[in-house]
This record gives sequence, C-alpha cells and structure tokens, in this order.
Amino acid sequence: MLRRVRVGSQTVEYELMQTPRASVELRVTPNGTRLFAPKSFPLRQADQFVRERLDWIREAQERLDAYRRREQTSFPMTEGTTIPFEGRPCALRLEAADAPGVRFGEGVILLRGPDLSPEAVRGQLEEALIARAKERFAERLAHYVPLVGRSPARVTVRGQRTRWGSCSGQGNIALNWKLIMAPPEALDYVVIHELCHLYEFNHSQKFWARVARWQPDYEIWRSFLRSGWAHPYN
Repeated sequence: MLRRVRVGSQTVEYELMQTPRASVELRVTPNGTRLFAPKSFPLRQADQFVRERLDWIREAQERLDAYRRREQTSFPMTEGTTIPFEGRPCALRLEAADAPGVRFGEGVILLRGPDLSPEAVRGQLEEALIARAKERFAERLAHYVPLVGRSPARVTVRGQRTRWGSCSGQGNIALNWKLIMAPPEALDYVVIHELCHLYEFNHSQKFWARVARWQPDYEIWRSFLRSGWAHPYN
C-alpha cells in the first residue's frame, strides 16, 4: 500500500507492507522506502512512525546514493569495462545497432543497441543477465531436485541487495539473479541451500549436513557470497 505523509513543507512517500509479523521495520531500498508492520498496525500509527524517522530516512538515502556513485565509478558501463559473468571477467564491447541485443562470448560481452549511454547499457545488460539467470536456475533446479528429493512449490527470481535466496514456510523459493555473475559453484550452493530448507526450515547441524551431502565444499562458496565480492549491481 503506497502512502504519503507530510512533514512541514515536505511530502514523504513510503510503501506499507502489512504481513503476519510481530515487529515494525523501516527499510530504505533502491526501490523506495518501505515500512513492514503487522496486519493490525493502525495506518495513523504507521504514518507517525515514518514521520519520526525522517532524519534516518534521509541519511539512509544519502548512503545509498553514495554507494550507487561508487558502483558506477567502479563499473562505468563503457567500452572495455570488466563485467563478471559466471565467475569469469568479461570485457564489455559496445556496438551501435538499430535493434538491441546482448551476446555472451568467451571473455567478452557484446552489447548492441541504438542507445549506448552508460545508463541504457546498464539497464539492457541487466535484462540480459536476468534472462540468463532464469535459464541457469531452471537447469540447476532440474539437476538438483531429483537428487535432494523435494521440489519447491514455486520459484521466483528477484534482485535483493543482501539476500541470495530464501525459502518460505509454504515451500516457495526465491533466487537472486545476480548469482549469474558469481562462479557456478556459488549459484549451485544457493540452489542446494534453499532446496534443503524444504526438509529443514532452520540452520541446524542436520541442515548443514544435508547441504554438505550435495556440495562438500559449500563453506567456500558461502564465505565467497558473504565476502562482498564486487559486481556492477550491488
């Protein structure tokens, strides 16, 4: 639910997400400000909660903007920029063309299109990476589901900043498309991890033993994903 509150002469917009939860949490994301609250949380109280945290929201937005500027400096999306793809560094090649298209080659990503500005290239490349991620997820799920022995009720592909995957109590799995830039073993680790949650909805020793059955060196890839490895869409 999209809501707006006035603070002096300023209007603050936020999205209210009411779910079966007990706590209230405010997040500033690239997609806007979101307030997560219990289903019974009064709307007037939600608005007041946001008003009282206006300074915090502004500081979080400034940090996010600064992070984006650093990201664009490290990966300017111009000719020759190195982009990770399936764990390998690939040189970005740009070619003017009437019809947009992206081709992934050995050590090269060739991107064609009528608009080769950094912003357009970033968006076009993201679409291509998401499409490739969906293909790879489908392949790896088809491989591991028969081995692990359980199939998710539904699979969605998302682009979170801090989570590589998740599994709900209803057996729905979400996978982060940015894994297509990581080594294939890291992608496999997340797929196996979430499938094992269909048995163990926790991180107990029993859960990790199940993960290790299908990926004995999972700790390497778990650490890799936690290391803050650099890619253009952090």
